[in-house]
Amino acid sequence: MPVTIQPRRYRGDHYWENESPLKVTTDKVRICFYPIAGKLQISAGWKNRDTGKVRYGKTAVLDAASLTDSPEALTLLETFLNKARS
Repeated sequence: MPVTIQPRRYRGDHYWENESPLKVTTDKVRICFYPIAGKLQISAGWKNRDTGKVRYGKTAVLDAASLTDSPEALTLLETFLNKARS
């Protein structure tokens, strides 16, 4: 009997419907920051073969509150940002 895999659904507050993000979009990535909700979304970009337009699919969400519980995670994120700046 085949197993049907259900996609995961977000069960929290729909913050993206309640506030407009600060957004930066390139042909490789889209980053959206929702300051009130404290969420950072990073979406991978890909080019549609038929239209040639860049589309965005898989999205990772970083919650600012989760970093306050983990100084190691915050340090790692700061290290990445410092590397990106240099």
